[in-house]
Amino acid sequence: TNNHVVTGAATLEVYVGGDTDTSYNAQVIGVSECNDLALIKVDTPDDQPYFDWYEGDVRAGLDVYAAGFPLGDPQFTLTKGIVAKAKAGGDLTGTSSIDHTIEHDAAIQPGNSGGPLLSSDGAVVGINYAGGARDIGAQYYAISAGLAQGVVDRLAEGDYESLGVNGFAIADDASGITGIWVAGVAAGTPASEADLQPGDIITSMNGLPMGTDGTFKDYCDVIRTAGSKPIAIQVLRYDTQEILEGEVNGDQPLEATVSFGGDMATENSVQEGAAYTDYVSVTDDSGTLTLEVPAEWSDVATSSIDNDGVTYRRIEASTDREQFHAAFDVPGVTFLAVPAAGASPEDLLYGFGVNGCTDGDITDYDDGAFVGKYQIYTKCNGTDAVYLVLVSHLVDNTDTYYVTSMQAVTTADLDVLDHILKTFNAAS
Repeated sequence: TNNHVVTGAATLEVYVGGDTDTSYNAQVIGVSECNDLALIKVDTPDDQPYFDWYEGDVRAGLDVYAAGFPLGDPQFTLTKGIVAKAKAGGDLTGTSSIDHTIEHDAAIQPGNSGGPLLSSDGAVVGINYAGGARDIGAQYYAISAGLAQGVVDRLAEGDYESLGVNGFAIADDASGITGIWVAGVAAGTPASEADLQPGDIITSMNGLPMGTDGTFKDYCDVIRTAGSKPIAIQVLRYDTQEILEGEVNGDQPLEATVSFGGDMATENSVQEGAAYTDYVSVTDDSGTLTLEVPAEWSDVATSSIDNDGVTYRRIEASTDREQFHAAFDVPGVTFLAVPAAGASPEDLLYGFGVNGCTDGDITDYDDGAFVGKYQIYTKCNGTDAVYLVLVSHLVDNTDTYYVTSMQAVTTADLDVLDHILKTFNAAS
């Protein structure tokens, strides 16, 4: 059957041969969310008849039949169709990342997931797992027998390419949220031990944003690359609007992180602004500084600047850089690499301070990669603008300080501030 059918379920009951009066308990032997497959063992007193794997070539035009019990209906259904594509894309559904899938037109409905796609002589051509009628016409998808057999053999030994998550990729343009929405978590798995919960959205893994293309691909690429090693994850706990960070397969529990944007929005009356939905990565001319900014901040500078004979590597971005420097009505960011030269973070905070604003306390900063100090400025020249100056250095290198200065004039800009602090980076 499919991972998305069984993972996180409290109980599993199986009915055999159309007998709706007798059910049998089933045990999950192994799951793979990256292949959206699961192997279950049904506790029946006797051996049961079964379909064998299809051994022939799967080609367009092959007659196929989708068998199952859709929509919770106890009445068996069988629909007929043909294979439209023997090897359609493998990242179509948002619940798996496989090499390819079988596209066919034997109608399936919710509840048909995990059921067989059969040849005319009753061999399993594939495992149905998705309907595409809502999106791209009356086409449906099955995981081919050729891909499934090897995975099922591995599942007999336990989980494979899995963290214990039942979820699917989401990409919501209205909110700008992308990630892997967690529908269920299997007890005793790495996901459970990391305290992932149903309703969570995994937004990044090992620093890579999740679900930006609406598929499982990036999620599974990280799992397949990391193997059993710890994976750093960032999670949006939607119910509490918390951003959590920690590790799967590691020692760092999920913990709430500071949200500069959220905290500042609570404490300051900045005006509402439409959320930014598209971000672009910017790198300075030396190739050592990077960060992500909204696509609308297209006035960008990446060349180094000279300050009294000292070269500062630089990234600067705004909707209007000239106005960003001249007033407090345009958002923007400046990211500089400054030689330490004996200066302290407090020295640089003073040097990069903002006139005409109410300055807040100097506060420690530590995101695991960079440590330092930051200061927040408000009520700049009588406006509601918020200005942040952060001076930090890489944990293992104090030769260079990185000065991040950002101005926010709307609530959307405050969200950008959080995004920048999650994506700014520098080569030591």
